[in-house]
Amino acid sequence: MSLLHLFKISFNYKTLCLPVVVILLLQFTPYLCVAQEAATKQSQDKTSERFITIDFDNVDIRLFIKYISELTGKNFVVDKAVQGNVTIISPTKISEDEAYQLFESVLEVNGFTTVPAGAISKIMPASRALSQNIKTLNHGDPSRPEDKIVTQIIPLRYTTPDEMKKVLAPLVSKTSVVIAHTQSGMLIITETLSNIQKLLTIIEAIDIPLTDEEIAVIPLNYASSTVAATAINTIFQQAPGRLNKGAPSLSSIKIVAYDPINSLILVASPTDVVRIKHLITLLDTEMKQSEGNIQVVYLQHATAKELATVLTALPGQQSSDPAKKGEAPTISKDVKIMPDIETNSLIITASRSEFRELENVIKKLDIPRRMVYLEALIMEVDADATFDVGVNWMGGGEFADGTGQMLSGFGGSAGYKLSDTVGYTPGVAAVAATATTAAIAATPATAAIGQGFSLGVLKQGIKIGGITFPDIGAVLRAYKTDSNVNVIATPQILTTDNKKAEISIGENTPYLTRTQAAIDSTGTTTDTGSIGYQNYEYKDIATKLTITPQINQADILRLEIATEVSKLKAGSAADKPTTFKRTATTTVLVKDNNTIVIGGIIGQDDTEGEYKVPILGDIPLLGWLFKEKSTSRKKTNMFIFITPRIIKNPGDMAGVTAIKAETIEKDIPEARQILANPMDNANVMALIDQGFEQMQKGKYEEAKEQFDKALSIDPYNPYAQFNLATISEREDKPQQAIKYYQMILDNNSKQAALLNSSNPNMDSALLETCRENLQRLQKTQPPPMESTNQNY
Repeated sequence: MSLLHLFKISFNYKTLCLPVVVILLLQFTPYLCVAQEAATKQSQDKTSERFITIDFDNVDIRLFIKYISELTGKNFVVDKAVQGNVTIISPTKISEDEAYQLFESVLEVNGFTTVPAGAISKIMPASRALSQNIKTLNHGDPSRPEDKIVTQIIPLRYTTPDEMKKVLAPLVSKTSVVIAHTQSGMLIITETLSNIQKLLTIIEAIDIPLTDEEIAVIPLNYASSTVAATAINTIFQQAPGRLNKGAPSLSSIKIVAYDPINSLILVASPTDVVRIKHLITLLDTEMKQSEGNIQVVYLQHATAKELATVLTALPGQQSSDPAKKGEAPTISKDVKIMPDIETNSLIITASRSEFRELENVIKKLDIPRRMVYLEALIMEVDADATFDVGVNWMGGGEFADGTGQMLSGFGGSAGYKLSDTVGYTPGVAAVAATATTAAIAATPATAAIGQGFSLGVLKQGIKIGGITFPDIGAVLRAYKTDSNVNVIATPQILTTDNKKAEISIGENTPYLTRTQAAIDSTGTTTDTGSIGYQNYEYKDIATKLTITPQINQADILRLEIATEVSKLKAGSAADKPTTFKRTATTTVLVKDNNTIVIGGIIGQDDTEGEYKVPILGDIPLLGWLFKEKSTSRKKTNMFIFITPRIIKNPGDMAGVTAIKAETIEKDIPEARQILANPMDNANVMALIDQGFEQMQKGKYEEAKEQFDKALSIDPYNPYAQFNLATISEREDKPQQAIKYYQMILDNNSKQAALLNSSNPNMDSALLETCRENLQRLQKTQPPPMESTNQNY
């Protein structure tokens, strides 16, 4: 071959390479363009993906559905049952896909779900979606956690479908469906996809080769199921070699936490199950709550408002004693004490140490307070009648000698000499009253009460005119028919220690304060004798007795007594009544069940009378020949007898009640219908005490049995009824409590009306508490269907 030929061949090769390269470039150019477009589109998709913030507050759910439809471009058909409002708080931005998952979760929380139907999705209640064309997943199909309802088919390898269904029954929602298909060994579950994935984890742990293992579902009361499962697994992982012989190992047990019902699912041998249950019992204990600075103290006897005032007045400054200068004050200024009137409790904000100090003080102050039953007799005696009352003199001052003049105190009127006392024996000195019990215990001189203002103490009965009466009631019965004696009032009242008791018996009388003559249209008086209008002011004309008792530790009573007796003066004009008033105020010391007498309060009544011959006596001037006017003057001496009795316990009260009941049966035959079947007071009070003890322990049925027995003996006993009302409130039976409170108030009204005095069996504090509780319950209860008459 010649060189020329070789050159030609070489030339031809180069000539052919260029067209080949061009053809190849033209052929692959479309593929390069497609790749470039795909890359560009992917880049555009990433840059165009939107992130949004969803924050809705109580928005109508249909508006929320429309918003998601516009956001995702999905079509929805909304069932008419889909109603309600939704609140969504999402402070961070989320993608559109995450927004749709959030949408399905919102529907699931409100009981709705989506059911795909071609190009649209139907939104309906989850309970109805179970029968719709929902998506079915086979075991192993890929899925992500969503809150839409699907049907999952789960084949079981070792466990039967019926057994697995029993295990999963408490773990699925109420609207789900679990079908055990025994023939195929499959389990069909229609549930939310997110819950199905949790169930698949449980099924995988349970569906294992059958041995001697058993499955147990252990509910937890206090501990978290997730935390408990982690702790138990950690124990067996970190210390398998230190477990005792025969203890379970990690490979032989399986523990799965199921948070929706806060339970542990345990798969282990029977022996291991027992041991692990014991371990779980030790772990599942109540956590002690840290004590805060706010404490509530419920009072049993004291009043919250009064006790709060006392406690807030406790000193809170640094001690001024140099020896204690470095010590902190017991109660700091930061302590806050607020009373709650409704529950009679104290709300205390204080540190733990300060609260303990306050709690000790409260325990000493919140004690049952003794009561005092006060029986009084106010009577007027004609000053000319013989009415000598023998008393044990108790003066407030001293005597210079046996015949000296009283220097101070309330033992007699000014200028009154002890030698003037009827029955006084010279040389026997009277005893001055002091604030000590020695003065009470001393033996005083016995004498008759004087003519001036005097006060004495009757120890052994009431001696009048040489006759000794056992009590005030006997005096009243003896002199109620005596024309020389006028019984003004016999008040009786029950009060607590150091609380003022006040009784007022009288009438409201009008007093003419202003008279205006008639005026015509021109503003001038038409007739001096005519009256345009009159102004009246009403004033009380009454007998008032106020007593404040104070009991010391030796059962000596200190009585602050104030009495006022007002009456209309005879012969006073109707439009200008004249009143006659007598008052006495003093403070005395007296032993329990002794009688105090206050006497020497002299009053004078002037009575004018006119006697005339009919017709002739009315003739002007000459009529004086046929008529006569007379004025009579009568002086009266007022005596006040007061007998205090200390009521320490219900037994003392029952004793007083029994005495009064016996007296009423004798004096008022009509009262026997109330006091029929005389009660055994000791038994009644014993039953009430036993019932109260059971009630304090929370044994309400036993307590009600004791109170019912007490009522079978004494149907009107207010203490048994009050305790039954308290139990009814604690058992959330307000209507029953209202019934008992109303019975107490009704019974008190009926007995007070019949006995014409305050019922001694009724404590005023108890009645007031009944009224307050009744009003409180009636405010919270719906009005009754039928109107009833209620007595207050």
